[in-house]
Amino acid sequence: MVGGALALGLAASAAVVGGGTALAASGGSGDSKALSAMAGSRTRDITLVTGDRVAVTTTASGRDVLAVRPASHAAGAGAFASFQDGSGDRYVIPASALPYVGRQLDLSLFDVSALVKDPSAADRVPVTVSFTAAAGSSPTAPAGLTLTSTTPAPAGAPAEQGVSAGGYATAGSGRQLARLLKQRIGADVKAGRRPGSTPLFHQVASVRRTGTTGTTGTTGTTGSAGTAADALRGATSDGYKLDILTLDAEDRSGAGATGEVLLTNTDDASVFAAVLPVVDGVEKVAVPDGHYSAAMLVPTYDTAGAVTAQSLVTRSDLTVSGATTEDLDARTATAAVTAATPRPAVADYLSANWARVDATGQTPVSYAPTASVTSTDGTPVYVNPQPAAAVGAVGYDAQWSGHAPDAGDYRYDLDSAASDEVSADQQIHVTSGQLAAVAARYDRDPASPADGQVTSGELTQNAPASFSAIATQTMPARVTDYLSTFNGGDWLQESFTGDLVFIGERSVLAGHGYSVDWARGPLALGLGRYPDTIPFGDCEACVAGGDLLAFLETTDSDAGHVGDPSVYADNSPVEQASLYRDGTLLDSEDGPGVYTEGQDTPGGRYRLVADRDAGAEPNVSQSTSSHTELTFGLPSAADTGSVLPANLSCAGQSDSTPCLILPLLTAHDDLATDGTGTSHRTDQRMGLEIGHVAYQGAGSRAAITSAAVQVSFDDGRTWQNASVTGSAGHYQAHWTNPAAARGTNPSIRVSATDADGDTLSQTVMHAYAVATTTS
Repeated sequence: MVGGALALGLAASAAVVGGGTALAASGGSGDSKALSAMAGSRTRDITLVTGDRVAVTTTASGRDVLAVRPASHAAGAGAFASFQDGSGDRYVIPASALPYVGRQLDLSLFDVSALVKDPSAADRVPVTVSFTAAAGSSPTAPAGLTLTSTTPAPAGAPAEQGVSAGGYATAGSGRQLARLLKQRIGADVKAGRRPGSTPLFHQVASVRRTGTTGTTGTTGTTGSAGTAADALRGATSDGYKLDILTLDAEDRSGAGATGEVLLTNTDDASVFAAVLPVVDGVEKVAVPDGHYSAAMLVPTYDTAGAVTAQSLVTRSDLTVSGATTEDLDARTATAAVTAATPRPAVADYLSANWARVDATGQTPVSYAPTASVTSTDGTPVYVNPQPAAAVGAVGYDAQWSGHAPDAGDYRYDLDSAASDEVSADQQIHVTSGQLAAVAARYDRDPASPADGQVTSGELTQNAPASFSAIATQTMPARVTDYLSTFNGGDWLQESFTGDLVFIGERSVLAGHGYSVDWARGPLALGLGRYPDTIPFGDCEACVAGGDLLAFLETTDSDAGHVGDPSVYADNSPVEQASLYRDGTLLDSEDGPGVYTEGQDTPGGRYRLVADRDAGAEPNVSQSTSSHTELTFGLPSAADTGSVLPANLSCAGQSDSTPCLILPLLTAHDDLATDGTGTSHRTDQRMGLEIGHVAYQGAGSRAAITSAAVQVSFDDGRTWQNASVTGSAGHYQAHWTNPAAARGTNPSIRVSATDADGDTLSQTVMHAYAVATTTS
């Protein structure tokens, strides 16, 4: 193929998947743009055409971290390739689909950046199928796809071009396509053919994501006006002299490889940075003379079509001067990503991540053109050793995660130190003193499935890794997670259970121990306290320039967590919020947040009311609904302790108008229950932490003056006062679970006040369960 890459400027490479939320840009427009920006889940799920899912989580720095969930647990089904091209778009491609990308499967089907912007992509992928003329006017739907409409070929179309059809693939139907891919590849390998030699679909020219024109496997940057037509004429309109670069690619057997290659101009990536198709071992592309790098992902398959290994083959430096031929040989990828851990562990996640920064140095490693291989099932990953770059820079790291043998109570999540070379030794060596030990407790609702998932990914601006290891976890559980700290020890972790995903970003130090509870109830709408880093970049409870926004999250017992509805919930919770000033309604929204302007007059008293009802979700039997009321006044501009840290933002903010954090009270309960929220005691205890929403230490300093707890054993018809001891925000509540409450779900109400008169009242219905026998 001769250089037909999309003309997308590298200036866009700082864009991330889904874009994050940009409240500062909303500027108090009066149309609730700020609230709308907050409304999306922190973690968004999209479905690939093969049925695999990708969870995309936005971090405080604006980076998006991907966790890939394979549709099948069959051997090799967890192998994926990924690219970030010169435009900043991220692609995730199942290794079994690579031989057909750029042939019958268009690269646009795997553009996670585009899919995450489509609200329907959590459940289905919209596709357009182009048929050959032989298919006739009523073509048969390809395996895994549902067709909903057909369009005749336009007048004057080539004779071989037939109708096109619109349709979709779902997570369930995509598994049919995944099985077909495996069958076709297995048949090719068994017959001694190159994988992908057999057509995937009969009488189909291409399948692409609806809304795209089709990229035939090519996307990226070719300068401000570079096009395939320019390349064929021998020079671009920018005046670059073009020469043909031939890339020869071999798989681990020495046969010609088919797949995708990332080619980047390392003098200036805005001149050329593209993902190109390699077919039967060869790619020819017209590029300007200069220095380049190349990275290709080459799977190995067995006769059943299963992926048995993945090779990330890179060339840090290539020089094009005249007609040039370079080699990408998977047989040189001899370094396996492994780990040596203090205690035995079995690998369940591997990744190798490689990024290329050009000589201009304008793009950070984390947003540079990137190639990665990931394995969510322990399928081996190999890389070829490469020295530090001669032009520009390379950013490389590897991640290894593993669990204790025989489903033990510990695991390791390790990220190698970011490096400017690809070392011949890819074993991550760690000692106990180099690890942080996090004692994690994973709870679940008794009505929810026991099979949950957890993710862990270390964040650093000096490495290209933007993936989280994902592992299945039977819940409830208590697991010690040993985390590496080679890149600063800032980890993004998530727990997926029932209808919720809880997200936390935590900084850890080597040799230190930590504890964390996930999804531990009672669960309610509220806010948290985020002492280190937070899994988002915008203030959720601030006022600036009269723009007031308060956006509540589902909270668990850990003040550093935020909770969102999971895409796997059968019925999302019904949420509603209203804001009053001195008894006058200012805003009412469907959702857990409010936004209003003109709130710069001091002296008013506000009341925020937020309700959450998850009663329609079959996986929920506890914390079925919550009612939260918060009263507060506006913080004073003289209150420097309430100024939002400079690395965060809010609506209405400007150079002369800082964001002030609202003095909203928070409550986090430590209820004495087992991992399913069930109490086995007659004498019930609950720790209670009352504070104010805080970001990296900033927030209201008003003293907490009182706290009270009430319990209802008759669905809220009557309430009994619990005994509460403690002070200054730290309390213990005690009450008795009577014999009549055995086998039922009592409700809990918490109230609190601070020295400024701000208050909290939070009611959680069916907050916990009482076992049928207690002691």
